Amino acid sequence: MFISIIKEGINTVHKNWQLVLIQLAVMVISCISFFLIVGIPIAVAFIIFGLDLTEILRLTDISSIFKGSADLLKKYFGIAVIILLSIVIYLAFITVMWLFTLSGTIGILKNSILNEKDRFTFKAFWTEGKHFFFPVLLFSALIGIIAIAVAFMLGILGGVASNIIELAKTQEATLALFLGVFFSLVLLSAGLFLIIITLSITVYGVANIAFTRKSPVIAFKQTINYIYSIPSSIIFYGILLMGYILSGFIVIFIGSPLTLIPIIGPILSMPYQLISYVIQGYIGLIMLSSVFWYYYRTGYSLSHEESTHHYHTSHGLEREQSPAPEQREDYPQA
Repeated sequence: MFISIIKEGINTVHKNWQLVLIQLAVMVISCISFFLIVGIPIAVAFIIFGLDLTEILRLTDISSIFKGSADLLKKYFGIAVIILLSIVIYLAFITVMWLFTLSGTIGILKNSILNEKDRFTFKAFWTEGKHFFFPVLLFSALIGIIAIAVAFMLGILGGVASNIIELAKTQEATLALFLGVFFSLVLLSAGLFLIIITLSITVYGVANIAFTRKSPVIAFKQTINYIYSIPSSIIFYGILLMGYILSGFIVIFIGSPLTLIPIIGPILSMPYQLISYVIQGYIGLIMLSSVFWYYYRTGYSLSHEESTHHYHTSHGLEREQSPAPEQREDYPQA
């Protein structure tokens, strides 16, 4: 089943290959906007406030770095404010742009899955992007809060494990070594499991929003129930994630020798980086499309058929149980 789902995901991406170009264009805009929003204002601020870089080069040890940083902050407070505002504006801009791109993408994929004749159009992409932007934004914020809570919990467990190991070192070195290896494996396994669970909730939750158009909170609850009732969804996503990581490693491994070539190496690596990003974006779209197809086959279509069947059954029962029309009986007159 997994292979057939991936094939359907590939076919859907091929039908909407323009989504790869959309991702490439967004990446280029992100790079250009960094120089426009962050680089140019900082350069202008350096010229206006007259930052002397030799003062930074004089900071040699840690004490002078802390003391010098405080003095530089007081002296160049305006530059610090401009840098901070530029970074905040840039992060907000690219976040909105990428969320809108994701919203339009999930809308296009959903339409292609529900109707095989649907193809990519910029009008449909723009419409779906506007429709799903705020649900995806709120759902991403909810997932972000959960990810922070998971990281905080793992940090607490790591601190507790470190204290136990330090206590064991005072008793016996062998016990401390065993506990160190044991807790490292436990934390690593727990961390990987929680990361995969969180990512699975994210992608299947986005699929739920795309197909059912539910609110982020309802989509989150339904996604939890879906993953709990169909554990194979986590296995399927784990396989896709491993394939994505492996493909990224292969792309980096192939391109890394180019940087070692003198003179011409950096020149060749630049177009290769562009090509590698297109490849990674294409594989990422296949991954997302496959998840959508899996959710459609195992979650949405089944629930939709059950609700439709329940409606037709109820409608039929109502028709069967409807009272018969009043019949007149003619009695002979006396």
